Formats: sequence, C-alpha cells, structure tokens
Amino acid sequence: MADAFIITLIRHLPTQGNREKKYIGWTDEPIISGIKTKFLSQEMKQVIGSDLLRCRQTAKQIFKEVPYFPNRQLRECSFGDWEEKTYNELKEVPLYKEWLNDFRAVVPPNGESLVDMEERVLQAFYDVVKDFEQPIMVTHGGPIRFLLTKFAPIEKNFWDWEVPHGSSYKLQWADKKDVLEGKRCTSFSVEHLMENERM
Repeated sequence: MADAFIITLIRHLPTQGNREKKYIGWTDEPIISGIKTKFLSQEMKQVIGSDLLRCRQTAKQIFKEVPYFPNRQLRECSFGDWEEKTYNELKEVPLYKEWLNDFRAVVPPNGESLVDMEERVLQAFYDVVKDFEQPIMVTHGGPIRFLLTKFAPIEKNFWDWEVPHGSSYKLQWADKKDVLEGKRCTSFSVEHLMENERM
C-alpha cells in the first residue's frame, strides 16, 4: 500500500517507581539503567513524545541521535496526591476505592480524570498526525491504552490492553485522512524492544 500512513506508539522503558508498582504519572524519574533494547534509528527523521525524562531517555536509547520533539500533552495521567504511592498505601482511602470502581468519573485529589487525559492526548495525537509523516511517539501506558482503544482494529476496553514497558505498536491506515477522520486502523502489530525484560 504505497500511500499507507503508519503511526508507531512506544511505551517508555521501566523506572524504579514502575518496578515498585507506584503511581508515577507526572513524577519525573529516570529509566532503570542497564536495560538492553533494540536499536531502531534506520532512516528516522524525528521522534515525538512526552516531555518527561523517562520518555526522552527511552527515545535516546532506542533511536540514538534522532531529534526528539517533546510534547507535554503526551504525558501520562496525573495522579495528583497519589503520585509515588502504591495500591497498598492507598487501599483504605475511600476516594481511592471509588476511583478504582470508576476511573472515568472519579478524579485523584489534585490530579486529572481519565477523560481529561484522553482529551489532551487525542488533541496532541491529531496535531502530530497533521504535522509529521509516519510519526513515532514515545509515551506512557495510559495514553497508549487510550489510543489503542480508540483506533485499533480489535475492539477492547481501556484496561484490557496489555502495554508492557518497551513495547512498540505499529498502526496502519490507508492514508492520513482516515486517521484525522477518527477511523480505526486497518492493521496493527506489536514488537517488544527490551532484550532483557525485567518487568
């Protein structure tokens, strides 16, 4: 398909907070050192992604010297006062229990709702599609789950998508117009970029 439009979504490599199962939405911590990954910079002109350190470092490791365009709108959901806390630390908090039962309606204190995250990510996604050809985006689990829920040819709920750290999702449409019209992609594939997965 000569005019196919392809978008690649990559989840950042794991951090110590990820390993400890903490909520680290906007917490800006680095990736764990020593993780080996595939190198993908063949003929890539640019990579776009979240402005948080873990995404920038992931892009640097996988794409080396390819220019990186940070975009704050591609961040993970902000967990507000629950940042850097674990399930066990929060499980007795009444609002947290409500949130677990309805992620879309309940908002973490000083954080953002899933709906707010989805709206800003979708706007950023469309902006990237308009401005770049065959874009590669390095972002977080929440944004990727949302984009797969909206655009993948297989229909699944948000939490039914497994999005491991260092995974790469390639989505293909007939052309850019189909993306901007909100159509589901015609095909997609998954690749795992970590050689010594520890998560």
